[in-house]
Amino acid sequence: MDKKNIYFYFFRKLLYQKSNYIIFLVFNILFSIPFFQISKAQTDNLKTSEIGQINVKYLESKNELEDYILDTGDSIFIEFVKTPELGGVFSVNQEGELFLPRIEKTYVRGLTPSELKNLLEKRFSEFLIQPEIKIRIVGFKPLRVFIRGEVRNPGIYKFPAYTSNSFNFSNNLGNSQDDSFLLRGEEKSIENSDINENTLTSSELIIKRSNENITTISDVFRKAGGITSSTDLSKVKIVRDIPIGKGGGKKTALIDLNSYIKENDPTNDIRMFDGDSLFIPKLIKSNPYQIPNSILSGISPRFISVNLFGRVENPGVVRLPLEASLSDAIDLSGPIKPLSGKVVLIRYRNDGTILKRNISYAANAKRGSKRNPYLRENDLISVKNSLLGKATGVIGEITTPFIGIFTTKEVFESFSD
Repeated sequence: MDKKNIYFYFFRKLLYQKSNYIIFLVFNILFSIPFFQISKAQTDNLKTSEIGQINVKYLESKNELEDYILDTGDSIFIEFVKTPELGGVFSVNQEGELFLPRIEKTYVRGLTPSELKNLLEKRFSEFLIQPEIKIRIVGFKPLRVFIRGEVRNPGIYKFPAYTSNSFNFSNNLGNSQDDSFLLRGEEKSIENSDINENTLTSSELIIKRSNENITTISDVFRKAGGITSSTDLSKVKIVRDIPIGKGGGKKTALIDLNSYIKENDPTNDIRMFDGDSLFIPKLIKSNPYQIPNSILSGISPRFISVNLFGRVENPGVVRLPLEASLSDAIDLSGPIKPLSGKVVLIRYRNDGTILKRNISYAANAKRGSKRNPYLRENDLISVKNSLLGKATGVIGEITTPFIGIFTTKEVFESFSD
C-alpha cells in the first residue's frame, strides 16, 4: 500500500472514533502541509516551464514567399549543392524565361520558388545524378497594385522593383546587372572579391532585408492620397492570385488596419505583391477622428493642392490642409471680387466619372455642407460672374469702341485749334 493510501486509511478509522476527534484534527493538519507543498511544487514547475520555454515556431520564417509567383523582372539565386559551378543569379526575361547552363531556356512565369526547384531538379537529372538545388529570390519585380473604394484617389499604382541585398553583383554573375548581396557577413562586392562566384552556398549568401523597401498596405494608401473620414479600416479586403500549381484563381482576406493608425502597430500592415487588389468599404457613419490619426501615422498627407480661377484676388494653385473646405481655399486666395456669382466645382469621382457642381457659396456655412464643401486633391474651382457682373461686362464691351472713337475725335479737334 502506497503512502497516500495509508493516510486515507487512518482518516476513515479516526472518523468513527469521536473520542479521537482532536487527534484527527491534528493529523489532518499535518497531512495537508506536505500535500500542499507537493501541489505548489508542481505548479511552480509548470510556471517555470511556460516562462522559460519559447515555441520553436518563433524561429521559423513567415513563409510569405511560399506562394510568390515568378515573372519578368525577378532575379533568382540558384545554388547547385553538388555542382556549384552551375549556380549563380539569373533574371527572368521579358518572355518569362530563365537562361540556364546545360538546359538553356526554361519557362518559369507563373511558378512559385518551390515549383521551380522541383522543375529544375527534374530537368537537370538528365545531366546530373540526383541533383540538389536551392532557390532564393534576391530581386523582386516592380509592383502594380489596384486600390478602389473609399480612398481619396483610387486606381492602379506602380511601385519600384525591390532588391533584397546590399551590394551590386558583377555583370558576369548569371545574367543579372543590378543585384547585390553580402558574403559571409562581410561587405564585399563580387567584382572586388577573390572568392569564386560559382562556389557560393546558401549559408554564405546572407540576404539583408530592409522593410523600408518592401511595399505594404500602408504604402498603397499613401500613394492613393490617404483615407477619408468614411473609410472603414476594419474591413480592408485584399485579393491575391493563387499559383497555377495550387489550382489558380483568386483568394481573398479581410485585414483590420485600425491598430496601425491608432497604436502604430504594423502587425496587419502586410506585404503587397504584384497583381494584388485592395477594396476599401465605406463606414455607415463617418469618423472625423480617423483623419488626424491617419496623418500622424503617415497614411494620409498633411496637405492637398487645388486650383482656383475666375473672380478671386489671387487665382492659381492653392495648398491647403487635408479636409480643408471651400472657405479655406478662398481665404488663402484672397477675397472674392465684387459682382461675383456662383462657384463651380469640378473633380474626378472615385468611380472615374467627372463631377461638375454649382455651389451657392457662403463663407459662414458649416464646413462640409453643400454651400461650403470639403475639397480634394486637384479639385478645380471657378468663381463666376453674377448677372449684374455679366451685364456690366457686356456694357463695357459695347461702349469701349465708342469711347475710343470719341477720344480720337477730341484729339483731332485739339490739333485743329
